[in-house]
Amino acid sequence: MAVQSPPAPTQAPPAGGRTAQPAPGAPPGRRLDRVAAALRQTPGQLRGVLAVLAALILGAGITGMTSILAKSAVIEETTSQSGRLSVAALQLYQALSQADATAASSYLTAGTPSEDMNEQYRTALRDATVALATAAGEVKTAADIELVAELNARLPVYTGLVESARTFNRLGEPVGATYQEQASTLMREQMLPSAHTLQENALAQLTESRDDAGAFPYAAAVLVLAALGTLLWAQMWLSRKTKRTFNLGLVGATALLVVFAGWLAMASVVSASHTGRSHEDGSRPLELLAQAEIAAQQARAEESLLLIARGEDQDAADRYTEHMNELASDGGLLDQLDEAFSGDAALSDQIDAARDAATAWSNGHGEVVKLAQEGNYTGAVALAVGEDEASLQTSFNALNEALTSATQTSADRFAEATADAQRALSGAAAGLAALSLAALISAAVGIQMRVAEYYA
Repeated sequence: MAVQSPPAPTQAPPAGGRTAQPAPGAPPGRRLDRVAAALRQTPGQLRGVLAVLAALILGAGITGMTSILAKSAVIEETTSQSGRLSVAALQLYQALSQADATAASSYLTAGTPSEDMNEQYRTALRDATVALATAAGEVKTAADIELVAELNARLPVYTGLVESARTFNRLGEPVGATYQEQASTLMREQMLPSAHTLQENALAQLTESRDDAGAFPYAAAVLVLAALGTLLWAQMWLSRKTKRTFNLGLVGATALLVVFAGWLAMASVVSASHTGRSHEDGSRPLELLAQAEIAAQQARAEESLLLIARGEDQDAADRYTEHMNELASDGGLLDQLDEAFSGDAALSDQIDAARDAATAWSNGHGEVVKLAQEGNYTGAVALAVGEDEASLQTSFNALNEALTSATQTSADRFAEATADAQRALSGAAAGLAALSLAALISAAVGIQMRVAEYYA
């Protein structure tokens, strides 16, 4: 007769009716089942909502803070590395053009040039040397490094040719004109193109930095809007579950995130506005003014070379006409400046003064060439570089002063707008981090209070 073994005793459930936790080595499938089971209960759902809110709020806080810090760094770079490089490249181009124009004009003076011309030439060379040293410390690309190296190597060659021209000019030797022409050719065909390329590269970097600084932080905006939407949904869901209208913790988190979103949007938009102003009122007129100043200096140098050749250098005459057309013809640089800034009294007055000076200079140029071609070289030189009010030197100086004054106005505006853009971001990164952390704590407290009610 078979003996049946008694049934195994039934294991009593744990106290409190809760299911025992799986052993640490339980299969992943059983853990997922338990998580799914927990999410079917209200406490588990509340914890799930909190986890989603935590991810969204922290994500919004981190991306918002990092975007503000990145903007601030880019603006700082605009005023430091990119800004210094663009200013140095611009000053280099202007100084080299000024040196060449002054050297060519001073050669027209018999014997030793006047002290004013010598001082202008020395100042231009000093400015070019300083600008080259500044650019050498700021360039980042191999192409820009090579350009700076080439200019460093060619500058002493240029000054050597100019000094040779001056020496032979003092001795009354005609060969001095050949040295001066070689110096101007070196400047025109090699040094100025290299400086222009360096300037274009620097302006491209500055434009890229400005675009980065003005970009809106869309990632942070999407995350904070998602967090706000989740908070609103959670409050409506809790209201249906608990029959309570408000959860103070979630209401507080919502209010904090609304402030977060407003601060993020306001700081970004205001900073971008000031960054745009730095371009419209600063870097854009600076670029046009620099082109105008350089065109004037190059026209002056070509006019001097034409006089050195007694008015018989057709290439120099053509280059003079080209530069003057670029500067003062219909649709030229002065017209572009006038059209862009006609409503700006400070710049408009200076541009009008520059136009009057350019017109006076252009009107007198034909008479200078005519005198030189007729053999009255002394009269041509006196009209070109004399100190009389009617001389072309006086008109050129007035033009240069007007453009320099307008350039300084634009540079001041660029610096002011950039500083305003930086101030608009001041404290925003720390404030956004604090708001997101406070919103997370508020949401956690609000949900945990409801979770606790199920175990009270």
